[in-house]
Amino acid sequence: MNLADSVKYILKNKSQNFITELWKEDLKYILKEIGQDLTYLIKSGSSSVKSFKKSGYQINVKELVESGADTLLILKILPVRIKKGFSLFKDAFAEELEKQPDSKQKTIFCLKVFGAVSSFAVGTVYNLKIGKTDFALVGLRRRNAFTRFLVAELIFKISQRLMQKFLVELEQHVSSKDDLDHVRYFKELLADRSKVAEVVNTSEFVPGDRAIEIVEDLKTYIMKGQWNSHKVSHDRKAN
Repeated sequence: MNLADSVKYILKNKSQNFITELWKEDLKYILKEIGQDLTYLIKSGSSSVKSFKKSGYQINVKELVESGADTLLILKILPVRIKKGFSLFKDAFAEELEKQPDSKQKTIFCLKVFGAVSSFAVGTVYNLKIGKTDFALVGLRRRNAFTRFLVAELIFKISQRLMQKFLVELEQHVSSKDDLDHVRYFKELLADRSKVAEVVNTSEFVPGDRAIEIVEDLKTYIMKGQWNSHKVSHDRKAN
């Protein structure tokens, strides 16, 4: 199958399974991995805090102590929001893909979506690190370097795992060498967050481009709990 037909097949028949599998199986390992990082951070004290500073997060011991309740809130609410966000995104992706006029435009649309999701997943780490992106959780008291780090890790690791599942499945269905090259490029991009410079500039919102808009809706839902603002405004313009 070509890329567009393969994406349509997976969105219809496989993608919800990926979300369910991640929730039942992969999420516990992701949370365990983050929990081990946090435990090491707390036990290591100042030496570990210094290593986080080298990575760009200006975390101090006081923030760690004060962020206990916020950590529990983030770990409780954010994974649920990410799960729901990707479920909504899956439906929007399938709907918009069907609207594309021909095979070529469908393929271009898919590649734009993959690029935008990669930019969101990898770029979130960078944007939260520098304070460019904000997030909202009811009951959250602090948005310091430590809570930004925790939110970035959750978003990146969960989004990365979901997209990797999708791309691995996609790789089994596409037959064109060019399509396979595209799929493998995005797999490599998601596997290496050091490539953030390649994608962070592609995360800028482009009004009217539905490939970018549906990923922006995903981003807004995960970060703030709101969905479909662009589709509403788009429909109003059409009417």
